[in-house]
Amino acid sequence: MELKCKQEDLLLGVHAVNRIVSTRTTLPIIGNILFETTKEGLKLSANNLEMGLEVNIPASVKQEGSVLLPAKTISEFISKLPSIDLNFKKNEKGTVTINYKKGSSLRINGLSPEEFPVLPKIKDAKTLTISPKVISDMIKQTIFAASQSEDKYFLNGVLIEIGKGAKGDDSNFRLVATDGFRLAKKGEKIDGVNFEASLIVPSKALSEVIKMTQNAKDNEELKMIFSSEQVAFKYGDSYLISRLVQGQFPDYKQVIPKNSEIKIAVDKNQFLEAADRAAVIAGTSANIVKLKIEDRSLHIIASTEVGNVDEELDVEVSGAFKDTIAFNVRLLTDVLRALDSEKVFFEFSGPVSPGVIKPADNSNYLYIIMPIRTTDTGA
Repeated sequence: MELKCKQEDLLLGVHAVNRIVSTRTTLPIIGNILFETTKEGLKLSANNLEMGLEVNIPASVKQEGSVLLPAKTISEFISKLPSIDLNFKKNEKGTVTINYKKGSSLRINGLSPEEFPVLPKIKDAKTLTISPKVISDMIKQTIFAASQSEDKYFLNGVLIEIGKGAKGDDSNFRLVATDGFRLAKKGEKIDGVNFEASLIVPSKALSEVIKMTQNAKDNEELKMIFSSEQVAFKYGDSYLISRLVQGQFPDYKQVIPKNSEIKIAVDKNQFLEAADRAAVIAGTSANIVKLKIEDRSLHIIASTEVGNVDEELDVEVSGAFKDTIAFNVRLLTDVLRALDSEKVFFEFSGPVSPGVIKPADNSNYLYIIMPIRTTDTGA
């Protein structure tokens, strides 16, 4: 095996696959990265048995071959090299020599790739093509609502729902995430959807999709390939495959409020800044803030043993609402950071009913947040 490549190309590829490498495993071989020549150049692969990633980088191949190299060592070393050409050569014993400037080289002991788990091919797959920027934005606006608890394994991912939506929903591609305390739903209408399906994709895999597509352009495409057990995302020179979360996702349609007593239009950034200040006080106890509407003002209140804060914002109010409603402030600020809209709508029906947050410029996004029962919210 012998090839030549640029340090910056190799660094991007190594860093990408290194995120997949498992550091806690009883199978040491998956702590390595597979280097494998192709007709186009060099392919780097990592596989932690739950998720795998392949990245192709440009390289001039003189002799074909493959080798496993320790992920941590090669990643750290390549990151410390200057932006220069690198010459790789593997000898018959599996030792790789990397020459990177006159008189300087790294010799690193490689392993045979024979025992390395090959990334599986998806059988009986369905395929969907979507804009990488569109799916990346959809993920960013939902993934934060997924559960982090291992006890709720079926909520550790995001539901991808394909096909006709519920009444009043004209989307045919939807992402939904919930942790039991809040729910985020984002829908889009895309071309080429002629089937119905639903799958729960692990949050870790979707986080990698965001990283894969961070430099995507408007005219590019991403392919999603899936079966009942696996899902893959193909974009540019990267191919990500993951197992699906097996389990029954909750019927989220049952928790969407049918109507509301009051609707408030608020400047997103003003609310977020005020909520962040209130969170300083709320964070000294249970992260509770209370929202109170008075005429055309919204008060964000936090009170603990440390002190109290009362932030007043001018808002547009439609409807009547006399109660105070309490929320975990983090669940409020999470969604506001994910939305691009300058104005958002808050909808409430009572101190113990779910609150709804929607961006003013997008009817296909919905965020539902459960209130907190307190002694002075009428609960």
